[in-house]
Amino acid sequence: MKPDARYIIIAVSIFMVAIIAEYISPALLHAVDDNRVRAKIGIQIQPAQKSAVSSGQMTGKMVRARSKERLKAGDAVRLYVHTENSCYVYIIHTDGKSVNPLNITEQKIQSSTLILPSAQAFYEIDGQSNMEKFTIICSPEQLNELSGMEKNNMSVSKWAAIENDLQAKSNALASEDDEDFFSIDGNVTSIAGNVRGITNSIKNSSGANDDPFLKQLQVFSGKGLVIKSYEFQIKK
Repeated sequence: MKPDARYIIIAVSIFMVAIIAEYISPALLHAVDDNRVRAKIGIQIQPAQKSAVSSGQMTGKMVRARSKERLKAGDAVRLYVHTENSCYVYIIHTDGKSVNPLNITEQKIQSSTLILPSAQAFYEIDGQSNMEKFTIICSPEQLNELSGMEKNNMSVSKWAAIENDLQAKSNALASEDDEDFFSIDGNVTSIAGNVRGITNSIKNSSGANDDPFLKQLQVFSGKGLVIKSYEFQIKK
């Protein structure tokens, strides 16, 4: 008995689809993955003992900041950003009263880490504000929403609306699965950012670079861009 031609056609079709899928699927997955932006981001906290606040000395064990923390006057923070690929890095600071861009620049050196204010300095919390918030944005393209921000004052309400919109677009997530995509080697170059518009509520305070902290940086990924915020409530 000769097999029905229809079954032969179906069998051949399934075989061809399987072959095509084997070669096309990786390409499709790669295309989808290309839209993901990844960056290693972290904020280092250096607590200050009460006896050291008046003298400006930084003491205590350095720790990695969570998304929301409680700090006190005399504590200090340092920001780290290491992008997987060349990106525009925007770092925006607000204390609930004003908005200030600390860094708006394109990082073209892939084996470099942006450190703010620098590898030898910290932003010291002086307690003049109840809240300090840092938002870090990494984007392959310039963001029109933030164009001219370093020259023009932006209201807190307008910035909040822009930040919420960027958060919705990016849907940034911390992902341990992304750890294998890129790494920070032992010969990393530290780059100080273009620090601008620092308010009276944070100031530079000298300190030492702590290279081991680079290993504590988390990988964050997002669709089209990465946006990560850290909000600190300040205890009086």
